[in-house]
Amino acid sequence: MLKLEKKQYWIVGLSVAMASFTLFFLSVKVVLGSQVTFKNIIAYMIFSLLVGAVASFFIFFRLKIAFLTFIIGLVLGFFEMYRAFFKGMSGWGDLVGVMLLGIWVIIGLGIGILVQLGLYLYKRFKTS
Repeated sequence: MLKLEKKQYWIVGLSVAMASFTLFFLSVKVVLGSQVTFKNIIAYMIFSLLVGAVASFFIFFRLKIAFLTFIIGLVLGFFEMYRAFFKGMSGWGDLVGVMLLGIWVIIGLGIGILVQLGLYLYKRFKTS
């Protein structure tokens, strides 16, 4: 499945954080054509660091299913955000896009944790 060693957790987290920041920054700057302020950059950094920390946490504790589900939710969130930005929606596209990103990230996180917990409980009660 996923061949990552435990010691590589910080590389994965940093990569996810950098990719997230880049996609977020480019979506607002290039796709929307909006002016990016210092507060925006700080907000993008905080979001990206949180996403990277969650990815690192999953790799560190070897929660592969939760990690993959979280990454799928993140990718779907960025896809939906870009789609909403391109649609425009007469001024609401930017807000809807960011909300969709947050919703998909939370869905990916929640489903990943639930599936990982279900697998853990299944293995634990199967052996007992």
